[in-house]
Amino acid sequence: MEQSRLVKYIGALSAKEKEKFHLFVHSPYFNKHDKTVQLLDVIEKWLERPNGTLDKPKVFKRLFPSDKYDEQRLHNVMSYLKKLYHSFLAYRRFEDTPFQGQLLTIEAAYDSNQFDLMKNRGKLLEKDLNKHSCKDRHLYHTAFKLNKTMGYHGALYEDRSKPTLLQSMIDNLDRYYILEKLRHSCHIKANVMMMNTAYKFHFLQELLDYIKGNWQEYENDTPIVLYYTIFRSLEQEDDDPQPYKRLKYMLANEIPNLSKDEQGDLYSFAINYCIRRINGGDREFQRELFQLYKQGLKAGLILDNGILSEWNYKNITALGCSLKEFEWTENFIQTYKEKLLVERQENAYNYNLAHLYYNKKLYNEALSVLLLVQFTDVKYHLNTTFLLLRTYYALKDAEALLALIETFRIYVMRNKKMTTEQKKGYTNFLRFAKKLVLLKHQAAAYTRSGLNEKLDHLHTKISGTRNVINKFWLLEECRA
Repeated sequence: MEQSRLVKYIGALSAKEKEKFHLFVHSPYFNKHDKTVQLLDVIEKWLERPNGTLDKPKVFKRLFPSDKYDEQRLHNVMSYLKKLYHSFLAYRRFEDTPFQGQLLTIEAAYDSNQFDLMKNRGKLLEKDLNKHSCKDRHLYHTAFKLNKTMGYHGALYEDRSKPTLLQSMIDNLDRYYILEKLRHSCHIKANVMMMNTAYKFHFLQELLDYIKGNWQEYENDTPIVLYYTIFRSLEQEDDDPQPYKRLKYMLANEIPNLSKDEQGDLYSFAINYCIRRINGGDREFQRELFQLYKQGLKAGLILDNGILSEWNYKNITALGCSLKEFEWTENFIQTYKEKLLVERQENAYNYNLAHLYYNKKLYNEALSVLLLVQFTDVKYHLNTTFLLLRTYYALKDAEALLALIETFRIYVMRNKKMTTEQKKGYTNFLRFAKKLVLLKHQAAAYTRSGLNEKLDHLHTKISGTRNVINKFWLLEECRA
């Protein structure tokens, strides 16, 4: 029974959430079923001291001491407790959503013709909206719903000639839609750029043109400006610095005017812009990106509900190593391991530890840890193979290197989850890497000047090729 979803769900709650769920289940308003209360008590005691197993017959005996064991009967109690857990999640979400309780009170008062109560609570909610620290989707959605209720009440029962509330309803609905459309379009656009996916952005170009043509109406609306700027930065193929400069300005000046989600997106997309510039060959953005990561970690904005993405974990480690911030990076790897998803923790930890060992020139240690990494998806396969390739190169194992390059090339060409651009970047890298390996392996066949001439020629070819993954490493090794 300890492997049941119910026990796992309850066990995954934080101590504070467990306490709230306990009160929820024990509340006679939400639960009038005594057996679910008893079952929760049994599960809670086992979670506090998980000795042995939650044996079903023994649990049944605790709930029904005088009855013969009936598994279906126990299953029914478990099912009811699970439904209470689902209701608890919904209620907790309701509590955590800004203005939700106030808004539903107003709508319920309207539906029950309690118009005095509706007007009283409506005025209080309007004051709260005016005091709200930032404009966000919750504010626009709440303002839309509030003005809808108050506006239609006024149109039906009071003065129909006053359009103010209904106009405000429409304006806030427009801003809510614009903000949500831009926000999700930014995330989807970023996904399209990373993976071989395709989406239809209905009405998006018309919306972008409308905002641009009516900029004076939206230029002081910080969240809309944020996501408009982000989308424009994602569209830029020539790395126009203006959208990024606007994002930097917002990082320095507009953070208090943004919600927590929007602050996280501001950091995330500013970081992604820096990564694109670095991948394009602009190494000056490395130190700037490092500072962005440190600021984002300190503010907790790179974490999502307390969880650090394994890819941010990897990117931060790689950047710290590249800048030779080894002490800080090792501390980061150890400290933030526990912030990763439990099921991805060991894989991410081993890969990044191997990356650190490689950069500290502890090559045998790096190989040992790399053997523990599992290829759970395309990214791990690509990243681990590249790190393995560099490690073999450092150990001057040409035979293993050439075999790995060919295997890697076939994998990239056959992979259907990579975009054409990504495949081109990796195949260019592998082509140049093979030439580099052969030159270094056959160095004895050349004079020193002859070898340098060929390496210089290779360096020039790599520099002049636009799409090359890990270009920096190749260029550095041509000069080594």
